[in-house]
Amino acid sequence: MYSTKELGIRVREARRQRSKKSGEDFSQRKLAYKIGETTKWVRRLESGEFYPDWDALNFIADVCGVDIEYLTGESFEDEIEYEEATQGGRVAGRISEDQLRV
Repeated sequence: MYSTKELGIRVREARRQRSKKSGEDFSQRKLAYKIGETTKWVRRLESGEFYPDWDALNFIADVCGVDIEYLTGESFEDEIEYEEATQGGRVAGRISEDQLRV
């Protein structure tokens, strides 16, 4: 994953790409409105102050018309890897009932 600074740059670039595609300014305020956050939140994100949760990243990617990979710098080759990234990974091992009784 990118650093918070790099993520901020990517979000800003995604917003600019959306502006170019639509032919109208897509401001921080408009992005904030579309994803249900405040303008201050978007400003702080673009300044690299924090890393948002996956839901917010997905909203931003969808609204700006970019892939989540563009924002995060990660490659999700198939659905299983993406699912692992968003749900915490695979089960490392299982404990049998016999092991629980010991």
